[in-house]
Amino acid sequence: MSGTCNHPSRIRSESTTMKSRTILNAIACLAWAILFPVSISAQTETLDRILSRIDRVGANLKSMEARIIQKKWTDILEEYDTGEKGRFTFLRVDGKVHLRKDIDEPTVNHLVISDGTVTFYQPKIKQAQEYKLGKHGDKAEFLLLGFGSNKDALREAYRIDLVGEENINGRNTFHIELKPKSDQVSAFFTSIHLWIDAEMWVPIQQQLVEPTHDHLLIRFEEIKLNPKMKKSHFNLKIPKEVKVIRN
Repeated sequence: MSGTCNHPSRIRSESTTMKSRTILNAIACLAWAILFPVSISAQTETLDRILSRIDRVGANLKSMEARIIQKKWTDILEEYDTGEKGRFTFLRVDGKVHLRKDIDEPTVNHLVISDGTVTFYQPKIKQAQEYKLGKHGDKAEFLLLGFGSNKDALREAYRIDLVGEENINGRNTFHIELKPKSDQVSAFFTSIHLWIDAEMWVPIQQQLVEPTHDHLLIRFEEIKLNPKMKKSHFNLKIPKEVKVIRN
């Protein structure tokens, strides 16, 4: 009789081999998952979850201080300026926010927003400008975006997109883009980019893009959340010989 007949022992052997391979493949997949896990954030972190985490941190954020490094991009020249370095602080008390930015390099200057008044002091030229904040606010207030921000308020004021995950100076961040819905805000900035630290859930970098495509790139380092701070820190002492221009 012609043809080939598979012996039962051979069939059992092949079946055992297939089972062994299946088990080995399962073990290999498990080992790979343990050794090289897929980013949890990529699986579970949606924009809404990120905003909720920012919201939760922000609800308990009363004060903050950080080292600030900022530089201005001029689009027509296609270059950044030399940049500035200094300290940035804010305090929230009795429903009011007080902000202070002290630039140390290359030229010392101080900006304070407190009790509805903006004060900008330049010691080198012995001059200070002082004006009421008004309903349109001040550009410096945008530095607070992401620090204590309410997600519902953010969604009401901006169209928000999750750009992706990025590493900034060795820290994992979520890059989100905010586009103002208001024409008044758009007159300041057409888009605002925030890089949210994946552990602290506050921005460690911001990019404020103007209608001209110029932008201000700001990096926050040595961030301290809820340090002890007094309201008197936001009282800017200006010498008597300094000329104060009030608008």
